[in-house]
Amino acid sequence: MSQQQLPSSVLRLVCDSIIENLGEKSLRMLFVQAGLQRYYQNGVLPPNDDTPSITVSELSHLFNIAFQIFGDRGIKPIFLRAGRSNMQHFREHNKTLSALAGAAFKVLPTDAKIKLVLSRSAKLAEELFQAPHRTYDTPEGFFVEISECPYCAGNHADHGICYIPLGFYQEAIRWATSEEYRVDETECIANGGAVCRFQVSRKPNE
Repeated sequence: MSQQQLPSSVLRLVCDSIIENLGEKSLRMLFVQAGLQRYYQNGVLPPNDDTPSITVSELSHLFNIAFQIFGDRGIKPIFLRAGRSNMQHFREHNKTLSALAGAAFKVLPTDAKIKLVLSRSAKLAEELFQAPHRTYDTPEGFFVEISECPYCAGNHADHGICYIPLGFYQEAIRWATSEEYRVDETECIANGGAVCRFQVSRKPNE
């Protein structure tokens, strides 16, 4: 797993989601159990900026411990919210994504908007986490595949558990189209898959 440092904002938005759903004591317990107290001491949250912070491997370990402490049912809404929040943050602060807000993007056909926002979002995530991402589409939908996935590393489950990218791509599609589309994790490394694969439906929810 990569030792690349992530922007502090990535960790901060995860922390905010845990506090909002479970409280500050739960956040403190998580960092202690993970042995990562240096990132959250004396109630001081990581800054919400691009300061180099936690490494990819450390964040994967934090996710793993979160599943152990809070369980799948407890952590799912927290990680979904963190994924959506991270997408909103990068949409506002990353040039690759903020450029999509221009007039040229708005007049594109819906399929082209989805392809473009998935491609650029996946490229951003690939650069951040140093994990290969691939986007493509078929008659069944639009897809993102992650190899060496940092979100479920070290976990084993009977279903997909990569909730942060699930929330991330849900928000990306909602922002690009102004409509809600179904996004599913159809394959997960934690469930024995070769990759973690996310599928976006071709039609918005009714």
